[in-house]
Amino acid sequence: MIECYAYLSRAVPDLDLRDLSKIIVNSRGFNATYHITGVLLFDGAMFYQYLEGPSEPLADVRQRIEASRNHTDIQVLLDGMPNTPGAFPSWSLGYLMLDEPAHSLHAFVMPADHTALVDAFAALAAKSDAM
Repeated sequence: MIECYAYLSRAVPDLDLRDLSKIIVNSRGFNATYHITGVLLFDGAMFYQYLEGPSEPLADVRQRIEASRNHTDIQVLLDGMPNTPGAFPSWSLGYLMLDEPAHSLHAFVMPADHTALVDAFAALAAKSDAM
């Protein structure tokens, strides 16, 4: 069964971008192995992430995300079954640096409308610098 998980969180003030790069590389390997796809957006202060994948591996990813010391104030936007799976099928973890805060994602509350949230992530990703 495919599930989805989306959240926003605040980066710790002393976040080392080299550590963030290592997390992204490791996450991409894990995600590719376990068929998890999604996107991570970062504006220098806030993280915005949307993920999809099989239930058990996604639960593991969620646990690691929520235990991470690289961010605080996690606000879960989606947690459950996606309306339409396959939002970001070619990205084991797309990482995009935003030029400005993603105010459009702050408007969502749990439970968010899946389609509208995925559309907001996709619109932001299309306007960002891919890394």
